[in-house]
Amino acid sequence: MFFGQPLPPFTPFIVKVVEQPAKEISVADVLMGSIGITGIFLVGAVVFGFLLGAAFIMFRRWQDSRDQDSPVDETFQLTQPPRPRT
Repeated sequence: MFFGQPLPPFTPFIVKVVEQPAKEISVADVLMGSIGITGIFLVGAVVFGFLLGAAFIMFRRWQDSRDQDSPVDETFQLTQPPRPRT
């Protein structure tokens, strides 16, 4: 383009994006979703509880087997012998 010539007319393009309509969410959909999330948390808590319980039982068994090797005088017993029945 030369300095003295007018610019060609500019015609803008208008683009209209048409989105698909969103699916409506009902109360039942929200309740089902919340029950699903609650179920996931419940299963996770049960699995974590079983793992923690198994680790505790294994630790106690390891501790008991270690204490059986030491002399009786050096151990500190917190349990009392059972009472005799009358």
